[in-house]
Amino acid sequence: MGPTEAIAEFAARTKAEDIPSEVLTRAKQHVVDTLGVALASSRGSISAIVREVARGSTEGEASLWCGAGKSTAADAAWVNGTLAHALDFDDGGVALTPMHPSAPVLPAVLALAEARNLSGMDAICAYIVGVEVECKLATLISLEHYHRGWHSTAIIGTLGGAVGSAWLLRLSPEKICHALGIASSMAGGLQANFGSMTKPLHAGQAARNGVLAALLAEKSFTANPSSLEAEKGMIEVFGFGDSVTGPRMREVLGRPFHFLSPGVSLKRFPTCTSTHLCLEAVLALRSSNRLVRDRIEKVECAIHQLDFRVLLRPDGIRTAEQARFSLEYAVAVAIRDGEISLRHFDEAMIQSAELQGLMRKVHVFVPPELQDIESRDRRFGLVTIHLSDGSVISHRATQIRGQPPLFLAEEEVDKKFFDCADPVLGRAKAEELLETLRRIETVSGVREIVSVLRKGRGGGPVGPRRS
Repeated sequence: MGPTEAIAEFAARTKAEDIPSEVLTRAKQHVVDTLGVALASSRGSISAIVREVARGSTEGEASLWCGAGKSTAADAAWVNGTLAHALDFDDGGVALTPMHPSAPVLPAVLALAEARNLSGMDAICAYIVGVEVECKLATLISLEHYHRGWHSTAIIGTLGGAVGSAWLLRLSPEKICHALGIASSMAGGLQANFGSMTKPLHAGQAARNGVLAALLAEKSFTANPSSLEAEKGMIEVFGFGDSVTGPRMREVLGRPFHFLSPGVSLKRFPTCTSTHLCLEAVLALRSSNRLVRDRIEKVECAIHQLDFRVLLRPDGIRTAEQARFSLEYAVAVAIRDGEISLRHFDEAMIQSAELQGLMRKVHVFVPPELQDIESRDRRFGLVTIHLSDGSVISHRATQIRGQPPLFLAEEEVDKKFFDCADPVLGRAKAEELLETLRRIETVSGVREIVSVLRKGRGGGPVGPRRS
């Protein structure tokens, strides 16, 4: 048995009763988080453009989140998946392979569940199964694909979206193999587009293609049923390495579920995860009262080469998309304000003389001990600040709050959700949505959830705007 068949068998045989309650509880945290960050992105330029292209109407089968209009399930998944990843504030950091698991899967299963009038339990179980496949693949694959410039979320996420959608449709193992084959041929996304609007499009495209692959397979559309391991298949072409085998996939899938152990991370900062260790270090220095901003001469940030490769260089950081991938900008904001939040990605603020000047004092480098790939599980962020009186202060961060094992408490997840959702929905509607999501497994139809998602302040539709 190869890995394609092993994944298909796992998806086909997993029932709702096979999912432990602890996994369900953890997964609901990520549903709350993903929908919150999607709401926060709904009034930006990315939302306006993809919604305009999708041309939602009132006649479609699945809702475009955070606004009026419906579309096909596949196109709704595309729009909603793009929104979920638009701010780079969605969950991520699975194992040691950089990826965002929820944005490609949750929009796919919610769109399809709405179209088929399925229950909240159907949707949450499909989501868990899809994320499980993504995360176990992320654990096993080589980072060679990432070094080649592929975007893991776009590639593995397409498979996760296909598996979650196939679970909803109750496809047979044989048809799931074909769905994976179809999805394999639609997977792709380039790191060259990091720091642009196209980076979040990768997640939306993965969600859309996952839905499309499952729908085609449902109608007996065929592909290579061994698409992962076949000659010139996904493992070979993307450079996944030789650890993704059938026996290994059978051994790890659901044993335990990745949501339970080691867990999936939630973000505290709306920036690329590669900035987070140094942000933790800067905030630790701020809280120690040793950092005097007006006396800073130079800031040195030591990071792993894997992080250095994906971040943008400081010259020409002008847009919100670019700033999310700038360690220099993130550190400058954290030094000045002692925090970094969604409000810091206003383009006038990004381009301000004060922050641009502070950015020029930040120097990012890779120390010798973090230059080889084997050191990636020993990552740290070391921030050293040279002051005008000749003194030097530094802090080395080795853990990020929100990443396993430092999970966010439910209260922290709720606060982030309200910070994201309140400006769009208003507190009353945000509380209604949160309460519905907390009991998603009891919701008789997913349409109850998306009806709240589409309401703005006063109950009207949320309207995107160009920023």
